[in-house]
Order: sequence, then structure tokens, then C-alpha cells
Amino acid sequence: MKLYNMRKIVTLVYALVVTSCLAQEPTDGAARAIRGRSEMAESCRTKAKPISDNTSYGACIMRNGSIVGFNENERFAMHSVMKFPQALYVADYLTRNGLELDDTIVVDKAELMQDTWSPMLKRFEGKKAFSYAELLELSLGQSDNNASELLFKFCGKPNGRSSESHPSLLEDGQVVTDEGAAKAVEKYMRKLGFHDIHISMTEEQMHKNPAKAIENSSTPAEMVRLFEWFYHHKDDNQYLTFIWKAMADCSTGQERIPAAIPANAHIVHKTGTGFPLPEGVQDMNDAGVILMPDGSHAIIAVFSTHSPSEAVIANIARQLLDTIIK
Repeated sequence: MKLYNMRKIVTLVYALVVTSCLAQEPTDGAARAIRGRSEMAESCRTKAKPISDNTSYGACIMRNGSIVGFNENERFAMHSVMKFPQALYVADYLTRNGLELDDTIVVDKAELMQDTWSPMLKRFEGKKAFSYAELLELSLGQSDNNASELLFKFCGKPNGRSSESHPSLLEDGQVVTDEGAAKAVEKYMRKLGFHDIHISMTEEQMHKNPAKAIENSSTPAEMVRLFEWFYHHKDDNQYLTFIWKAMADCSTGQERIPAAIPANAHIVHKTGTGFPLPEGVQDMNDAGVILMPDGSHAIIAVFSTHSPSEAVIANIARQLLDTIIK
């Protein structure tokens, strides 16, 4: 897998001139428009304030077929942004298996990761039944790592069972291991036509070895494409509609893209945050759909490495939005 070269980039906040940066060829839709990478990175960069000589970033925004991006085809670790494509897989799994959002699975707290970000740990002691709806809300709205791990564990299992005597199976009949559970999500991404989203690790595997978080990667452009697909399919069934509403209520990353959107606009998004490093920096991501006050929408993704603060994401998003809002 080609992974993003962690080269130093001094200029983090930049201005883009949309009139010289839009894709020139006519397109049949968002995917072709983004894939036609232009020379915008060099032609559109102007003087900017240096924020960090360690921070690398990639960003992409699309509105009405107009594209602006920087390093938009480079790979970055998704971190918890991964929970968005995972949720789409869960929706497909529930649909194929005739399961409802209020169907439940029994969770034993003692089997969960205890030293990770997991608001659900405060909800119960011992054992408790959680519905798929609750797990999706926790995973998407609060970025709960245990909720995501449970969705890996139970989705892909026949009838939602997880016992050793009833092993999980992929559609082709292969037994699902921990790695297979992640790969099932990646396989679904390929089915939808998204080839630059790579998912090899579950939350528990990343928790045990943080360096492997990079094995769950995406380009900003591919994430924009996936959110564009989601925008047009959100009303296809109850599961996708539920995911849309859960992400509209996302409580994480309020100082990232949400801090940059226009007044009276709304955002449906998913954030991702890497493990903190000793020097006080960490990867920070945000991606989603911005619903504009005039009824239009914009799709945006901002991925960064070694970021000193959430304001980095907000500043990049603000500059991207300035190019399409005139």
C-alpha cells in the first residue's frame, strides 16, 4: 500500500483561487471531477502563516461539481473516520440479514476495552443488551471505540451471533477473523466502487498497536466521493437514514470543520483523532457534508498529521470554503 509521505510542510493555512482551480473538463458526476487532479496545488497557493514544520495535511472540497484540493490524492490514516464506512457496511449487513435497528446483542462490560475512549462504559455494569441503533449512535455520534469494535464483532456473523461454535462468515463462506471483520468493510467499499479506502484493522487491533492505525487509510478525495455517494443514497432505506441522522448529531470535533461553516449551515460529519505524541501533537481528521442555508451542499474532507490543535482543521476548511462561496 502506498502510504502518505510524512514530509514537512510549513505552510498550513493557504488561499485558493477557485476561478483558476476548477476542473476544466465536463464530467458525468463527482467521481470523475475529483479524479481529474489539476495543478491547483502549485498555482493556487499563496503566502500563508507557518503553523508547524511537522504538520502534513491533505484536503478536498466539492460543490456543484467544482473541485478544490491539496494533497487530495495522498493517503492518510483515517482513525475514527473509519467508523463512517464501517457504518455503511453495517447498514448493508442488517439489510441483507433482515435485522432491525432495535434488534439487540448482549454486551459483557468485562470483555470491553477499558482504557480507551468509550462513553458506553459509563452506562452499565455487568451485562447489558445494546441495540444496533445504540451502537451506531455511540460509534458515529460519540466516536465510541468499543461500540465500533462490537459492530466489527457482531456484523458479519450469521444472525448476529458471535459464539465460537458459530463462526463468522463472509459472503463467500470464508471464516471471519478479527482481520477478516475489517476486511469485510473494505470488501464492501470495493463493491460500491471505492478503491482508495483501505481497512485492515479493528479498533481493538489499533488499540494494541497504535502504529498500525495507518493501515486504515483513505485519500481526502476518496472520502469526499464516499460522502457524495452517501448524500445521494441516504434515503434509500431506514438504516442509511438512521446513519445520516446519527452523524448530523455528532458531538465530537466541534472546533474542527463545524467551526468554519457559514452561519445557519449544518454539517453531517465524522471525525478522527490519532494517538497523542509526547511533543503534544496528534493526527486530526474531519470529513462530511455541509448543508448550506440556500439548500445546496458541499462535501469536504481534511486529514492532518502531527497537528497541534483542532484549529488547524478549521483554518484549512475555512480557506477551502472561501473558494466556493462567493
